[in-house]
Amino acid sequence: MKKHVLGFVLVALCLAFTVELQKRTIRENGYDIKCYIALKKINNFDVDKTYYWYKSGGIHKSVANIGGEVLHNEYLKYYRSNQLAEQGTYNYGLKNGLWKSWYENGQLSTLEHWNNGYLDGKIANYDSSGSITLKGEYNNNLKVGTWINYKTKDTSYYKKDLKFEEKPKNLLQRVLYKKDSIEKAQIKLEKVIKRRNDSIGKVKAKLKKKNEKRKDSIKRVTAKHNRKLKKQNDSIQRANKKKNKSVEEKTNSNTKDDGFFKTLFKKKK
Repeated sequence: MKKHVLGFVLVALCLAFTVELQKRTIRENGYDIKCYIALKKINNFDVDKTYYWYKSGGIHKSVANIGGEVLHNEYLKYYRSNQLAEQGTYNYGLKNGLWKSWYENGQLSTLEHWNNGYLDGKIANYDSSGSITLKGEYNNNLKVGTWINYKTKDTSYYKKDLKFEEKPKNLLQRVLYKKDSIEKAQIKLEKVIKRRNDSIGKVKAKLKKKNEKRKDSIKRVTAKHNRKLKKQNDSIQRANKKKNKSVEEKTNSNTKDDGFFKTLFKKKK
């Protein structure tokens, strides 16, 4: 009894899976394609995502809309030579997970990571000889990190799809750079202040020397003037002494003459 129940459940699951998902084999544009379509109706669409769908024996794509049954689950694409050309997975019309493509000679052509319609993760392109030509990374369909073009030998840096010539700094680098810049600015300011203080000190020293020189000059002039005054005073004093001596001598002479005449007059009497 239990075996019959288990068998019934498995059959029901297989029927349910068959009803919700149907396999399609398509020959299109020189390729043989094996894929699955979901019979589940999709009503809500993301406006910026590309949906892949099946109708009238062909695969189509459109943005934010569909015109048939969406592709779902495994997708395989082959060259007519039976060499695998592309492999990936759809999630109700949206590319999801790892996708790869190959050249007809079997060399890997592209490697991409998708997350429900968005490129999300590392990508790489190769030439037909197997040499890598491009390497980069996406985050929610936006280019991020370092991108290297090996053909042109160019390296670009991206942050949220914005291209930079130099690698953008992360938060820690920006903090350290800011701290380093502040320290450099502080050192520069200290040097400027030191130069200014040195300049002020030199000006003060020069002014002090000039003032001392002026004081010395004033002292010399004052001393010279004092010597000149002293010399003039000495000369005046000598002249006065000489004059006083002459007056004194004249007075003495007059006194002698008066005595002589007095004596003479007394004798006559």
